[in-house]
Amino acid sequence: MQKKTTEKKLTPEQIDKLPPAERFSRRVILKVSKIEKVEQHPGGAFLYILTLNTGDSEPRQIVSSIVPFYKAEELLGKNIVLVYNLKPANFRGVRSNGMLLAASDPAVTDKETCEVIFAPQFEVGTILEPEGFSAPEEELCFVKADKFAEMGLHTKSGFVEIDGKKIGANGKFLTVEVYKDGKVK
Repeated sequence: MQKKTTEKKLTPEQIDKLPPAERFSRRVILKVSKIEKVEQHPGGAFLYILTLNTGDSEPRQIVSSIVPFYKAEELLGKNIVLVYNLKPANFRGVRSNGMLLAASDPAVTDKETCEVIFAPQFEVGTILEPEGFSAPEEELCFVKADKFAEMGLHTKSGFVEIDGKKIGANGKFLTVEVYKDGKVK
């Protein structure tokens, strides 16, 4: 495993110059979370309000625009991958504390395809990292949505990866069924 240097803390500018997988491991916390409640957003026809068990003492709420792709019963009780430290945002008056990972077809626009990345092979609360890297040793500050999007997470041959490194934990990796060579958002 590549270890992060604990002797000298890197500045955000220094982190931005690191190779993508290392930059990702220093900036992003991906946490396996279980969907415990699915509600239609009262102000958004394409939005669900999802209540998640992240393994923390309190549940977490996110808002996701996946209504056109999934029925509530297809999501309830499933393990997903949460961008745990994404900067909170409000969607039509409802606060979202994170974002779920989904794959899409790179040949079409962002809003036409969506495959939620389910993670049944991992326990709730598992932190996922690029292979060869360990989970962050310190609590990371929020990552902005645009910075996360710039990191270049994608699927290749059915695996979720960044910079040629598969994303996972304990020798298991995230996989997709539909968009095996696509974008991850």
